[in-house]
Amino acid sequence: MINIKDVEHVVAYKDPELAHACNQGSLILLQNGELLLGFNEERYPVHADSGQACFIKSKDGGKTWDPSTKKIVWPYTEFQGNWDCAFAQLSDGTIIMHSRVCHFLAPRGIKYEGDQILGMPPPGMPERLKRQTGYVVFKSKDNGNTWMGPIEVNTSPIASSSWSPYACGGSGAGHVIELPDKGLLMPLEGTISQEAEPGMGPEPTRCFLLRSDDGGDNWEYWSTVAYDPAGIISFMEPGMTRLNDGKLICLMRTQHKPKRQDNLWFTWSDDDGITWAPPKRTSLWGYPAAVKQLRDGRVLAVYSYRKAPWGVRGCISDDGLIWDIKNEFIIREGGVPEPVLGETLQDALIMMQYWHIGYPTVAQLEDETIVVAYHEYSQDEHPLHYMMVTRFKL
Repeated sequence: MINIKDVEHVVAYKDPELAHACNQGSLILLQNGELLLGFNEERYPVHADSGQACFIKSKDGGKTWDPSTKKIVWPYTEFQGNWDCAFAQLSDGTIIMHSRVCHFLAPRGIKYEGDQILGMPPPGMPERLKRQTGYVVFKSKDNGNTWMGPIEVNTSPIASSSWSPYACGGSGAGHVIELPDKGLLMPLEGTISQEAEPGMGPEPTRCFLLRSDDGGDNWEYWSTVAYDPAGIISFMEPGMTRLNDGKLICLMRTQHKPKRQDNLWFTWSDDDGITWAPPKRTSLWGYPAAVKQLRDGRVLAVYSYRKAPWGVRGCISDDGLIWDIKNEFIIREGGVPEPVLGETLQDALIMMQYWHIGYPTVAQLEDETIVVAYHEYSQDEHPLHYMMVTRFKL
């Protein structure tokens, strides 16, 4: 196992009121040298995927994070939320963010009241009827001070609106990728059927690409990255990057029927994502992953490790094509508090969510320091998701 050095763990953001869980980050190094960490701020102190896209900045390479720089890109409302934001900065300086959108859909004539919403307190919360209803893009021309949007994204023929809460999605690791011809690629996951759910419905989830040739205003389906025609393996949450030699590489979370989480799978493309090699299973266990080519040419993958001893791990590949468990290393262990037996429904539900840690995202500074951001649980009486970063060198 590889040993990392100069390791430093830093709290990037934790809600000071302990009222909002924060999770699923997206980290980028801006052209002005600042680090921007996007994340989902929930409307509640539990993970519910119905919050709002936010970000916070660091001017010293992630050593400290200025709470005064925290901004909300798209606020949630009583009827709408957004989550799973991913940020990228284009060559012209534009910051582009894409995010999933959900609405709370109530059957006609029925009003839900009281503490009857299974799985998501507090009382009266409309999560039982949450459904993803689309995908949007926001843009900033001034390093995130102001934002233009939402711009609705066309994901057709992949379903982006359905009775499934997972019709079309991805992860914060799925940054928009800019090609040499200025075309933009957006890696996502989804299904053609509007009724499918990952690992459950008749159609398995596929990873796919959208492309924009006008700076992100309009999008169209570009290619399928990975799909199992046997209907057994769902390919999900693509972590993709473009290497210096032009190859696109992608590590994907997989779920096998009936509902078994498997190792990361891998594929690559040498024609800007038009066609992809048959996906192959790697020896790396963990999910989801983010990938980035380092300044020395090697390729780094970081991923959640959602079983004992928990935490976040990384793996180095010399060429981005071969991934071997012998090149794995530990970034951080833990992040899951000891179960606290409480008397309320909220206590029980928070305990049920303890496995949901990680979602790492990675950037590298000019001095070759690597910064990995992720979420974990606090050790408070009621454990809370918050954003962490780990700085280290290889």
